[in-house]
Amino acid sequence: MIWLGTAFLFTMLIGMPIAFVLGFSALTYFVMTGQTQFLLVLPQRMLAGMDLFVLLAIPLFVLAGSIMDVGGLTRRLIGFANSIVGRFRGGLSLTAVWGCFLFGGVSGSAAADAAAIGTVMVPDMTRQGYDVDYSAALIAVSSLMAPLVPPSIAMIIYGALSGTSISQLLIAGLAPGILLAIALSIYAVWVARVRNYPKSEPQSAAEIARGFWKAIPVMLLPIIIVVGIRGGIFTATEAAAIAAVYALLVATFVYRAMSLRFLKDAFVSTAIITSAIYFLIAIANVAGFIFAIEQLPQKAVALLTGISDNPYVILLMVNLILLVMGMFLDTIGVLILTVPALMAIGNTLGMEPVHLGVMVVFNVLVGFVTPPVGLCLFVISGVTGRPMEKVAVKALPMIGIALIVLGLITVFPQISLFLPEILGAR
Repeated sequence: MIWLGTAFLFTMLIGMPIAFVLGFSALTYFVMTGQTQFLLVLPQRMLAGMDLFVLLAIPLFVLAGSIMDVGGLTRRLIGFANSIVGRFRGGLSLTAVWGCFLFGGVSGSAAADAAAIGTVMVPDMTRQGYDVDYSAALIAVSSLMAPLVPPSIAMIIYGALSGTSISQLLIAGLAPGILLAIALSIYAVWVARVRNYPKSEPQSAAEIARGFWKAIPVMLLPIIIVVGIRGGIFTATEAAAIAAVYALLVATFVYRAMSLRFLKDAFVSTAIITSAIYFLIAIANVAGFIFAIEQLPQKAVALLTGISDNPYVILLMVNLILLVMGMFLDTIGVLILTVPALMAIGNTLGMEPVHLGVMVVFNVLVGFVTPPVGLCLFVISGVTGRPMEKVAVKALPMIGIALIVLGLITVFPQISLFLPEILGAR
């Protein structure tokens, strides 16, 4: 493990992408430990890691999100959210929070959420007197809801790596996502009252109905996914295929925004995103092979249980480790490195695998808004042209709120589990 750790740290420090970090570290491990015979089976293990039916959901969900983002989708969702909450003090900030929640049900990506909502909302909020750094920070943290609500690429990857039911994971993320949205809304209202931010004119019932009618084809997408999975009509992978077909039909015949150019752009974007994810998953299978050789999961369990036998203390240590890793690695990188050990720890503590999965995914998502990586901070800074460090400072109280929600999810498993139990997801 010394050679593996040394190669990993060196390549990380020189700024190598995480997929190549893991690949180079694995190669160094096998060569320097004299286990070069295993190099012959690495291509087979990489292909086996990608050759999973459940992973087909990733490109299909990405394609559905890309297609649905055609033709003013973001404006429709934001318009509907603003018609509901715009009348309250700081209504635009509430629109940003719930706009992120609604758009997350289409994109499944925090970075896409931050870019789409930030591009539309930050200029509007700035014109109405909102602090631009606060606006950017609010949208960056609110975008964390996207990977919690269906469709969620992070949940699919965790399920594939751990063998946990992806259908249950997709539904289990809904309640934590709503809880985070409510907590951020309370904070946004408090800030708006303290700073006397404006509120919009109340819209009539007819205007609200028109906004709802325009947005309903988009909002039906996550509903179709949840209801279809819950009703046993289709699996999570089949749901992804149906979502892609539905998105194509809506963009073509309802919004009349589809063209060959848009379709080409959607397919190219999907191919680029999917190939990067699949390559990471292939390398993850090699890393998992090394972890099995070195018995890393068993050692991690022994280390943590040797420090304390209190399950809450162990969970606290696990969360702290994940938070630190999330500051330097992206979500997929953290999942690749930690899932084998986390599953062993969860089994030792008797944790429900779905609860563990939601806790882990939520935890690593916080890394999206914590420097030095902070993907959503980079995205929103690029969209607004503001220095990342200034946005990060404004995000600190909201990161604290996200950590409180994480604590609640960790201590009270039913927050994550009651929806899968009620809906009977399999």
